[in-house]
Amino acid sequence: MATFNYTARDEAGHLVNGVLNAASVIEVQKMLRAEKKYPVAIKEGDAASSTETRSSGGVKIKRAELIQMSTQLSIMLETGVTLTDGLDCIGRQAKNPKFAAFVKDLAHQIQGGSDFSAVIAKHPRSFPRLYISLMRAAEKSGMMSKMLLRATAYLRDEQEIVRKVKGALTYPFIMLAFAVITTGFLLAFVLPRFAAIYSNKGAALPLPTQILMTMSNALVNHYIAIIICTAAISAGGFVFFRSPSGKRFWHYFQLKIPLLGEMFRKLHLSRGLRMMGTLAGSGVHLLDCVENTIGAANNSLFADMWREVSARIQQGKPMSEYLSQTPLVPGDVAQMLHSGENSGKLAMVMEQVAGYSEAELKEKITELTRYIEPAMIIIMGLIIGGVALA
Repeated sequence: MATFNYTARDEAGHLVNGVLNAASVIEVQKMLRAEKKYPVAIKEGDAASSTETRSSGGVKIKRAELIQMSTQLSIMLETGVTLTDGLDCIGRQAKNPKFAAFVKDLAHQIQGGSDFSAVIAKHPRSFPRLYISLMRAAEKSGMMSKMLLRATAYLRDEQEIVRKVKGALTYPFIMLAFAVITTGFLLAFVLPRFAAIYSNKGAALPLPTQILMTMSNALVNHYIAIIICTAAISAGGFVFFRSPSGKRFWHYFQLKIPLLGEMFRKLHLSRGLRMMGTLAGSGVHLLDCVENTIGAANNSLFADMWREVSARIQQGKPMSEYLSQTPLVPGDVAQMLHSGENSGKLAMVMEQVAGYSEAELKEKITELTRYIEPAMIIIMGLIIGGVALA
């Protein structure tokens, strides 16, 4: 079995480069034709180059690095610098060796005849679907610099929203973890000292104290069994929630959590509308916008919603007709999209509605943060205070 480097054209006529392991050149040709690619050049390579290609394909860069690269690249292209020269310059200036090697690899593949969109499509962990779609549109329209700015603006907005949501969720989890650890410490180390005092007195204990002492004894005397059970439940939960049915259950539960459910709903809706608005405003066909939104949806219920929208569009029906019926989309948002369809300005309206939804999400996060702090203080007081009283 040998390693072959190939250059081929895909169905759209674009040049693509890659590496295949096969017994002969004829077998490589058959493999490429099976993938609907047409060989242009095939040459035998060495294992080292194959390993290098696979490792570069597995690189995941940070979102901040992608934003910085896109911003610098758009400025360079605007001033007349070529794409490969711009990438080479960014690679030379990069302080992170891994990121520098990644950018230089992109430049090398483009110099070999590959399109920028085809090259970055090999790195889905680094480049979001919207980014790849915008670059495909840029290659057709010749507005690479403008599309890079659009992609950068989208990435910045998304990063800010995700950071706010994570910030709103981090505080209650830390407080809850602190309450659980404190309670466990009291049950395991403090309460056993009182048990000896209670037994010497021989008096009847109140029911709350008896329950607490039973919990303490179980924790002290059966801690190995508790650890094993906890590990088994955690492993089972991990496997279940990674399955399609488990993910769907979690995504449904996510939208029903008190206080947090409304925030998650606004998050998924605003991200979907922002992606569609950005793509549609860049000249991407509406059906392709919806398909990209389906692939980028992080919630199964919203993915199903966008699939239904795609089916309605293919049937020639307006998307707002279905969105006005689903509980996932507020009535005012559906009405604004309906107005956009009627006026022929759907792309502009979707971007405006996305901004409106994101503003609502930020207000919801601020409101949630305001309520979470006193709520967590009350919960901690009830847990630790209940232990102390018992």
